[in-house]
Amino acid sequence: MDTTLKISVENVLDFLKNIPLSDATVRYYRCCYNNILSFCEKKGITRFSTAEAEEFYQFQNNRFQSGKVSKVYILIMRRAAFLLAEFCASGKISWGRKSYNQPKLCPLFAKVRHDFEKICACSLSQGSTVFLSQAVKRFLLFLEADGHRNFSLLNYSDIKHYILQEAPAHKGNMINLTWPLKKFLAFLKERQYVEINAEMLLANPVPSRKKVLPCFSRKEVDAIFSAVDRSTPLGLRDYAIMKLALSIGLRACDIVNLQFNDIDWHRNEINIVQQKTGNSLVLPLLPDVGNALAAYILNGRPKTDNSFVFIRMRKPYHNLKRHAIGANIMKRYMECAGISHSAGDGRTFHAFRRTVGTRLVEAEIPLPTVSQILGHRNLDSTKCYISLHDEGLRICCMDLRSYATTKEGLA
Repeated sequence: MDTTLKISVENVLDFLKNIPLSDATVRYYRCCYNNILSFCEKKGITRFSTAEAEEFYQFQNNRFQSGKVSKVYILIMRRAAFLLAEFCASGKISWGRKSYNQPKLCPLFAKVRHDFEKICACSLSQGSTVFLSQAVKRFLLFLEADGHRNFSLLNYSDIKHYILQEAPAHKGNMINLTWPLKKFLAFLKERQYVEINAEMLLANPVPSRKKVLPCFSRKEVDAIFSAVDRSTPLGLRDYAIMKLALSIGLRACDIVNLQFNDIDWHRNEINIVQQKTGNSLVLPLLPDVGNALAAYILNGRPKTDNSFVFIRMRKPYHNLKRHAIGANIMKRYMECAGISHSAGDGRTFHAFRRTVGTRLVEAEIPLPTVSQILGHRNLDSTKCYISLHDEGLRICCMDLRSYATTKEGLA
């Protein structure tokens, strides 16, 4: 066995220890690398690249298909293999969520997409930049599948065919399909990759459907919060997260980015810069929210120097990601509360924020004040909560008693 490969394995294990992962997890990874080293010795492999990592994963996947190992086992094996390949290639390791087997663009398309992403990052939020980059990748993969390797033959017909292919997935909001295309094609024209002007083709998409999603009823809120076991560290964390969302209407992205210096315990305030708008927002630290936060910080939060309030319950103690509190928390407690959920029904983590807005409107708080509390940039974003105030809408109904019914059978 090549000693260089063994040294690389030890370097990877040292990196995992310093993240830090738990001792038990590091020992598990060592077992994985013993398997990888044994595989390399049998195959005569002395240089471990992504190709060898993929070969090793396929070997383990075949074992999974035959029922010899579990799915979790091969996923950890895959992660270990690609970490080693990354270290062998660059001498460095980036720890985080990995995407495997993603289709790759040809060199020119990959470069153009990267340049476009950098331009977008200068003027747009991170979320918008990622959204545009992903949409552009889909378009470029479509062009590759159609035989394009550069933009010299790109024409209106290609754009039209792509829109027709993708349109069924964007029935509710065609602008999510046309906006990335418009920006990318304008970028291509500015960089002189193409001469076509797609502005006319993409100028007037179908208007977005305005769907009013529901908020949680008081009964549903009580059921969800009652399902939380606050005798456990996980329960204390999740309870505090949901309290922030329900009591002061923080978005999931702002909750996961909340840091200790954002909380002013003396003034009972929370000071944040909203990720979505970039605007500063000062909110009251209500007693029940403060108590929930204190209970989690003192009795449930793992001991670590991480400056983010909400972190993983297991090593490495990184701050949570938005999807972790959005999907995972809601699934965990809605199932316990007996509340069903299906795609598009509005029963998501963001429904807590809609509940706050609706309750404020029901309490006859002026709309501009509601907008300020929720951190909206304009009133149009707040007006949707009027649609959820049934009693208030009934007052607006026209009295039809003065209009006599003359049609026979209706009188």
